[in-house]
Amino acid sequence: MRIAMLTLFGAYALLLDAQEIDIQSDDGKPLEERIVYSHQNTTHLAIHSQGFGAGFEIGRIKTINRTTHWEAEVISLHALKEIKTVNVSTYYTKPYIYGKLNSAYVVRFGYGEERRIYGKPYWGGVETRWTFAGGTSLALLKPYYYYVVVYAPTSTGYEEIVEEQTFDQKDQWVDIVGKASFSKGLNQTKLSPGVYASIGLSFEFGRSRTHVQAVNVKAIAEGFPLGAPIMDGQRNPWLYLTLHLSYSWGSRFNKY
Repeated sequence: MRIAMLTLFGAYALLLDAQEIDIQSDDGKPLEERIVYSHQNTTHLAIHSQGFGAGFEIGRIKTINRTTHWEAEVISLHALKEIKTVNVSTYYTKPYIYGKLNSAYVVRFGYGEERRIYGKPYWGGVETRWTFAGGTSLALLKPYYYYVVVYAPTSTGYEEIVEEQTFDQKDQWVDIVGKASFSKGLNQTKLSPGVYASIGLSFEFGRSRTHVQAVNVKAIAEGFPLGAPIMDGQRNPWLYLTLHLSYSWGSRFNKY
């Protein structure tokens, strides 16, 4: 009991000291460092376990511990088993991914929230927040074309010609000589709607209250009821679980 009382007394004394230091430190700061702001807008670049992307958030600071935001993001999405290879038995070949059906890109639009866990000390440092978000997704699936050698019938028999074909047409291939141009198949792009949910941590280290700089780590679960296949023979082509690492920057301000 004596140890517990001493511990509580010490913690209370430290809390009083911290409060006095905070007040004194705020008095000496510029005006923009002492204002409570109502808006927070940020932009971010991200890499994740199956691609990369970019996006932005438009936020409202509800309280010192809670910020809400609307978010939008565009990412590339790759299958985990994609392996780039080259046909070494043929000259003038290009790299390609054997078994790939579609090049996938995802557009997200959702609503999220940040909850402060640890505030930034008066001398600076890092502020830690929980982040939660969810919303709608739209997958853009562009067919992946190969340059392939096929047999073409002629009046005297057969000849080998190079064509642009998808993996579904592989039965008549003689050989693959590379990946076709990105523009091939753009007019055949299919849309697959879905939903997503994310949870993570944000580490904000901006030196000023008006400027946001943060590193964010989060996990995202994303589902497409109509499917979003990327590779031939892929299991669960409608569900993707990814880990994201992003860097965000932006500003806090008031609208008057």
